[in-house]
Amino acid sequence: MKHSSEKPLAPANYSRCFNNQCPKADNCLHRLAALRDTPEYPSIRIINPLCIPEDSSQCAYFQSTQKIHVAWGISHLLDEVPYKNLQPLKSQLIAHFGRGKYYRFYREESYLSPEDQNYIRRTFHQYNIPGEPAFDSYSEEYKW
Repeated sequence: MKHSSEKPLAPANYSRCFNNQCPKADNCLHRLAALRDTPEYPSIRIINPLCIPEDSSQCAYFQSTQKIHVAWGISHLLDEVPYKNLQPLKSQLIAHFGRGKYYRFYREESYLSPEDQNYIRRTFHQYNIPGEPAFDSYSEEYKW
């Protein structure tokens, strides 16, 4: 297998698939992760070939390479929130996401999935806050 000099496409803990006979291989993140791997990780996780069904079209490990629209950062999310709603809204977001995840979002260390973004939109709507929540930036990413 040819190795790239770039960083690996997938995180170290993401399973790779080396089944080159799979009819879904061209559109599977596990296969793409295997093909775009580099020597940066001395050990990797793989999907056990003995667990892949004979009919690979029914593979339970298939994960689409379709990218999702993610938001990065919430450092200005609460800037336009009325003071009376500020603490209850922030408390509700922390209760839902957990303090650690909330602050990773704040520091742009983790992305907000479409589901996360929709939860924030619903919460803003619940507090009658008009407009779109102020996420710092957006990108298209693989859903690892």
